[in-house]
Amino acid sequence: MMNNSIDAYLDEKKEIIDQALARFLPDSETSQVASAMHYSVKAGGKRLRPILTLTAAEIYGVKADSILEIAVAIELVHSYSLIHDDLPAMDDSDLRRGRPACHIVFGEAVAILAGDALLTLAFELVAAFGLREKKEKDALKICISLAKAAGSEGLIGGQELDLRAEGKNLSMEEIEIIAELKTGALFRAALNCGALAVPAPANELEILDRYALKIGKAFQIIDDLLDEEATATELGKPSGADRKSAKATHTALMGNAAARGRAESLYLEAVEKLRELEKDTEVLAALAAKLVYRKK
Repeated sequence: MMNNSIDAYLDEKKEIIDQALARFLPDSETSQVASAMHYSVKAGGKRLRPILTLTAAEIYGVKADSILEIAVAIELVHSYSLIHDDLPAMDDSDLRRGRPACHIVFGEAVAILAGDALLTLAFELVAAFGLREKKEKDALKICISLAKAAGSEGLIGGQELDLRAEGKNLSMEEIEIIAELKTGALFRAALNCGALAVPAPANELEILDRYALKIGKAFQIIDDLLDEEATATELGKPSGADRKSAKATHTALMGNAAARGRAESLYLEAVEKLRELEKDTEVLAALAAKLVYRKK
């Protein structure tokens, strides 16, 4: 798939997701928490994770409009995690996507509640999908997949390890575990939940999971590189924050060139894994390239 084709695909799917987010979020005028939810979710972002959800389903001929709740749920979990990541007790960032972080605008208490509300709404939407499509059992499986990805065995567990690792010298294996949990878990859930909504066969779910694991790790490595190499304007948040916080990153351990090489190797492994799936996976391969070779 040519670059302009994948860009058009991403733009089309982003518009679909943005419209769905506007529909599923509570009225922003009802409370400060609702206003903070809108502020954070609508701050921008590429919507890569929900796009992966839609793409996974499309491989099996399932149209986007039938699983929008699932894709939106993935994005809501991601948005919640960003609000909490920025809090002073966590990564302590005043900027997110080029704008003041949620807690800077609304205060810490409202920001925490807004994050909690986004996380809660995600599971409400998955349940609603199950009832609407009469796929209650599939919705239960999606809830389990998303909960594991967001919880202590996934995103939250990775965040804890990341905080505990500040100022310490970790091995590559330890750094990759953090990346697998903090970043990779939600990428895996995005693909898995989209495929579970079909539902896809178990052996094909496993192939998609291996692909997602590799691109999730690669995505985190590129994040580490961009924190070193990009400007705050390009990132939409302070650059060099990982170094200032003495975080354990791929770039700190390997250096920039070796880290980039590792990301590219993971990308090639991910694309190779897709060849085991007897489906049209051209879009997933192009998405992997877009994640690894992005500039911001």
